[in-house]
Amino acid sequence: MKTNYTKMQSNGNDFLITESANLIEKTVELSDRIKNIGFDQLLYFQNGAMPELRVFNADGSEANNCVNGLRCVAFLYDLKNTYIQIKSKRFLVNKTSNGATVKGELPKVEKIRDYFVIKFGNNHIAKSCENIDEFKLHEEYQKIRTSKPYNEIKDFNMSVFKICEDIIKIRTYENGTGETLSCGSATISVAYALSKELNSNELKISSRGGNTIVRILEDGVISDASAKIVREGFLNG
Repeated sequence: MKTNYTKMQSNGNDFLITESANLIEKTVELSDRIKNIGFDQLLYFQNGAMPELRVFNADGSEANNCVNGLRCVAFLYDLKNTYIQIKSKRFLVNKTSNGATVKGELPKVEKIRDYFVIKFGNNHIAKSCENIDEFKLHEEYQKIRTSKPYNEIKDFNMSVFKICEDIIKIRTYENGTGETLSCGSATISVAYALSKELNSNELKISSRGGNTIVRILEDGVISDASAKIVREGFLNG
């Protein structure tokens, strides 16, 4: 049986989007960028009365959040003023002319030694880094994930950031995927963690894949970035 899929990206963070549960068990195989389609996450979307999204990392593990994925789904399905459920969290999406906005509840943040620790669906840790482009992100992630007290934080994504006048540069290593060109929930997490320090409720975040505007309101946080269809096709499954 042929199953249709759409491949999309938001700031280089790329996804295979499908309505077929049969493809979930093929996530690892399909995510291979040399032998197959290749992507950071597989998005299984059910567009019902309460739209629901499940997110599977390239290694097959299931994530609790995916802001760039929500953005791509909103753009693909032309969703406006629509709530989408990911596990226990709901996100409000609105398609724009070239992407979508995603609104979620305010993150929870604390500082543990050098790192901000932020809970926003997924767990995130983030620290400032002056030499961000040369920083050995993979090596640091492997070291930190087994080091106290951070090894007690379950399945976290790790980011480093640099404040550069009117923009914040960021790099992120995603649990279950590796370094990505962009991570939507990490972008929101870092923006929120820095908002009080910078005395700003609107921040521009620059990842290697593109830019995101994050706005912090009293009742939540909004992320605004572009989304694009890469290709569409059919798979066996």
